[in-house]
Amino acid sequence: MNKRIPMIAVAMLVVASVSLAQAQDGKAHRVGVLSIVDTPVLKGFRDGLKEIGYVEGKNLVLDIPVKKTYDELRPIAKLYREQKVDVIVTLGGTATSIAKETTREIPIVFLYAADPVASGLVKSVARPETNLTGLTSSPDVEFTSKQFEVFKEIIPTLKRVAVLYNARAENPAHATRLATLQKTAPSLGVKVAAKPIKSAADVEQALSSISRDTTDGLFIICASVFDGVFKDIAEKAIQKRLALFGCNSTHVIEYGALAAYDTDRYRLGHRGAWYVDRILKGSKPQDLPVEAPTKFELIINLKTAKQIGLTIPPNVLVRADKVIR
Repeated sequence: MNKRIPMIAVAMLVVASVSLAQAQDGKAHRVGVLSIVDTPVLKGFRDGLKEIGYVEGKNLVLDIPVKKTYDELRPIAKLYREQKVDVIVTLGGTATSIAKETTREIPIVFLYAADPVASGLVKSVARPETNLTGLTSSPDVEFTSKQFEVFKEIIPTLKRVAVLYNARAENPAHATRLATLQKTAPSLGVKVAAKPIKSAADVEQALSSISRDTTDGLFIICASVFDGVFKDIAEKAIQKRLALFGCNSTHVIEYGALAAYDTDRYRLGHRGAWYVDRILKGSKPQDLPVEAPTKFELIINLKTAKQIGLTIPPNVLVRADKVIR
């Protein structure tokens, strides 16, 4: 009796050792990220994975080689395809389009995309019918017009606005949003000057052509291409005493944009972890409906308003979720 117990214990130890070796020998899930930004979305994504039970270095290998340009993402996407990662996670419509061009086999989860249906990423939000699914960055293309309306409410005297938008061909949704905004602006008594942006150099050129004499404010049609240069945009706007409407809380709180009305980016990333988990457990992207955000926040920077000589209407301030004083 006493001799058998050690033998059973040894056998159990051997089985456990084999299982552990198997778990450590290539059994960790591998997820590759395509992004040119490092935003609250990624923090939310990482936190979400951790809460579900994924631990980097143990049962998860998470590659996040954040780059500065979209062109740098193409070779990374090809590398993910060659390595046959379990899931590709993308931030933004353009990065998602690059991933889609690269593979039709590997599941792709976009943590935010402007309009995945109009962009041709999925067939419909209810049934993607492709190897892609995830979360949109806004309810629909009309949301850009809503943001513009909020900008006008913050500055009732707004008359002339320079609009910077992503003019790269990979994601046609940005042009659609611009067209929607251009239809809305006249009803608000605002003239819009569209500034197409394809690179950081285009941003610098656009800003150099704008002055307080010809422009009251700057409006960004949100896209990942602006994140790496947004700090410079905000600094130039303050120097020129121009109101700048940003894309997220970071743009207002850290960089000094006047205001932003946007989805809670952290929540998008956190929810994206659920999609990755479902796919790693066997679900197919085409069976997971695309979700639209449900929580939005209005953030106003009174310090910036004072710097550029603006007074924000009290009725707008009371509606703000966050006020930077």
